Amino acid sequence: MITVKINDSNKTLKTECNLIRMIEELNIQSNGIAIAVNNSIVKKSDWSNHKLSENDNVLIIKSTQGG
Repeated sequence: MITVKINDSNKTLKTECNLIRMIEELNIQSNGIAIAVNNSIVKKSDWSNHKLSENDNVLIIKSTQGG
């Protein structure tokens, strides 16, 4: 297990967790979100290859509609 900070809350995830598994474990809809790890945006096409490490800081940004 690893502990990462997601949007300022500590979460424990399975070891060998990539961003795809993270959003599945947290039951987050993947459409309309962007993810940054340690202040760097990770392209959606790289989510399956980006493995999380202990104490990573993850920011999940959800788009909103408005005018």
